[in-house]
Amino acid sequence: MSSTPQNRREWVESLQGPLKLPERWHILPHEVLFMLVTGVIWLRVGWSAGFSQSSAILFFFYTLSLASVITWCQLHPSPYRWRVRLGATLLLSALTYFSLSTAVPLMHNPGGLETMIWHQDTALAQWDAAWLGDWPRRLMELAPAAWVSDVFMACYLFFFYYIIGGLLYYFVKDLNVFRAALVGFGAVYALGYVGYMLMPAIGPLEEMGARSGGWLTETGGAFISQRTNGVDVFPSIHMAASLFLLMFDFQHRRAHFWWVLAPTVGLWISTVYLRYHYGVDLLAGVVLAFGCVWLTRWFARSRLCAEVKAECAAHSRKAHVQI
Repeated sequence: MSSTPQNRREWVESLQGPLKLPERWHILPHEVLFMLVTGVIWLRVGWSAGFSQSSAILFFFYTLSLASVITWCQLHPSPYRWRVRLGATLLLSALTYFSLSTAVPLMHNPGGLETMIWHQDTALAQWDAAWLGDWPRRLMELAPAAWVSDVFMACYLFFFYYIIGGLLYYFVKDLNVFRAALVGFGAVYALGYVGYMLMPAIGPLEEMGARSGGWLTETGGAFISQRTNGVDVFPSIHMAASLFLLMFDFQHRRAHFWWVLAPTVGLWISTVYLRYHYGVDLLAGVVLAFGCVWLTRWFARSRLCAEVKAECAAHSRKAHVQI
């Protein structure tokens, strides 16, 4: 949605005179979600294990850092600062993912007891059987040739290309489109982390063991096992994030959509085949993806989006005039 001349004029006028706080703050939906999620984790860990706990302090720092970056950008909302701001959200998301490995156990088992009763794998397996029958289990128990497992592992690892390369294209190509993409993509992760807190689980891998296969299956499996946070099962962010990007590409980058369609479908199958997810995790991921696509489309039509584009364009023009 393009900004109106009136909005642009207002932001050009606001650039005149000494630096002052903006009259209207522009906080994006995914930023609100991330501050709420990290803030709730801080309170939840602090309540269970004490606010002096390092994990509680860390999430307080995350919340404060995101608020600081937003404020820094709002004081001079140039395209450069907007890119830093949006990149900071991605960094916060990655840090939050790994920090949940400590925070979630402290929420459910602050005493550090040698028990896994707080994990929800039993409930997820029961939901699988009740809603999807035995097909997820049968897929997990298949024993094909080693090269088949390698193909699915390649599809699974394709996820990392998609979330990095797919977003990087928009980051470089068009700031406005990248901002819209990050609203939905960031919401996928923020809400996905809520699922990790409410339904922490290890996945079928713990019960059934790792997939055997060729070199890629063994190497990829070892890489993934060393970098999991131990609670990242429900919902499947592999499903939600890749489906969101696929639908976003269909609208904004159609040729890329067709290129990544087959490996992305293979990625979805691989999450169950490689025993990382239950079938219901994928269903929850589909719901999450569609909800975040709706959020992105709402944002693109909103007054908030128009004003953000206007302020960014005004500061960009001012920078060119000064040069």
